Amino acid sequence: MERDLEELGRLADENLAGSWALFGRAHGAVGGSDRCTFAATGIPAAFFNGAYAAGPVDDPQQVVADAIAFMAQQQVPWLLWVRDGVQDGLLDAGRRAGLTDAGGPPAMALATLDEIPPRPDGLEVWTVRDPAGVETFRELAARGFEMPLEIAATLITDSLVDEPAIGMVVGSVAETPVSCALVSITGTTAGIYNVATPPEFRRHGYGAALTWAAIAEGIRRGCDHAVLQASHLGAPVYRAMGFVDVGDYIQLEGPPPAV
Repeated sequence: MERDLEELGRLADENLAGSWALFGRAHGAVGGSDRCTFAATGIPAAFFNGAYAAGPVDDPQQVVADAIAFMAQQQVPWLLWVRDGVQDGLLDAGRRAGLTDAGGPPAMALATLDEIPPRPDGLEVWTVRDPAGVETFRELAARGFEMPLEIAATLITDSLVDEPAIGMVVGSVAETPVSCALVSITGTTAGIYNVATPPEFRRHGYGAALTWAAIAEGIRRGCDHAVLQASHLGAPVYRAMGFVDVGDYIQLEGPPPAV
């Protein structure tokens, strides 16, 4: 069944909230308030802790207050994520509370999952099934995103290999790992995350190939469409793959300034 852009946007919001809740659950820090999920990984960077709106809320001011209190208890910086046009009242309430605009990535979706294109010559793809594979995935993610390995280790825990909603794939050339991607499943939605290729392996099509591999893993698990949040540099690559824009996320950063 092909979905329209409005429904794909809603499903993207739900997948974003559900996926970060799963990451936060590994650290025991998940909450929520009226269609807005709170998740904190404990990493002291705002991107890794957030409040994710999955639809209109009845009392935006209360949701923002609840999110501020939750993150204050976790003692982490954080982001409020709201897709443009979904809940302007929540953004207004956040700004009134002192949260500051921090940009935001485009949400993108692939409405139907058809034939997977061939991989680049020499690229072998395998599914992570044990802690050794998780370690390889973490190292690729750390190098690809140019972030400390300890952050990747905090986010990508060994327990994810046993999580039925998560699939991790790694691509190798001549037995050397070159790229990775993760699929997080909510319902029949394949959410694509952590597509990472270290600098020395870029411009060979490996990132796109691993995105397709993660989508294929989602298909294998019953998904019929895919969503992701793209960087502005990566968005043209995803558009070339058939992804369409379903709205930009607006991020407001907290905590608010002390009074």
